[in-house]
Amino acid sequence: MLPLWRLTRNRYGRALYESLRELGVTGTRMYEYVTDLDDGDVARPAPESGVELRVCDPDDSGPNDPDDLDARPAAFDERRPDELVVVARSGGETAGYLLLSADGSLYVRPLETDLTFDGAYVRRLFVDPVHRNRGIATALVATALATARDEFGAGRATALVAADNRPSQWVFEANGFRRERIHAYYRLFGLARRTTAPVRR
Repeated sequence: MLPLWRLTRNRYGRALYESLRELGVTGTRMYEYVTDLDDGDVARPAPESGVELRVCDPDDSGPNDPDDLDARPAAFDERRPDELVVVARSGGETAGYLLLSADGSLYVRPLETDLTFDGAYVRRLFVDPVHRNRGIATALVATALATARDEFGAGRATALVAADNRPSQWVFEANGFRRERIHAYYRLFGLARRTTAPVRR
């Protein structure tokens, strides 16, 4: 049987979701993943050789070099001023990235609401399809956790992952995250319903 995520986590599934959203119809379920950062050392799994990981602060102009626009991660266009970007580069190209912040409130577009989390928050984990299955996503998250603890002094980190995004769930689970709550949001034209419930063990 074909896993659900293979049907929904592709450009066709995304296009259908966005088309329905524009019509006023949406449905989202997201797991809230958490991990504690103050229990010993934060492991840093390494990607395959040839991949360089870098943490860029909001004033870091390296990936925004006008002579190297192709290497600039798309995340730099959507990050907030308080967010760091963790970037993976391979062969002179951006292979992946994620956004990292601490103790802030942010708008979660799929849930159409603002949420606040204590400690660090990891979002927008992305690895270019060409570079997948090289350990890059796991290493990006591990680097973000170490940065959250060492730079932010965070004792906890949170990420939201769509319920149908099993590959991302595997990455966070490999970094010690556990499902704590599930957020659900449904909208049918003018009617909306939003719920949050603990995950049953």
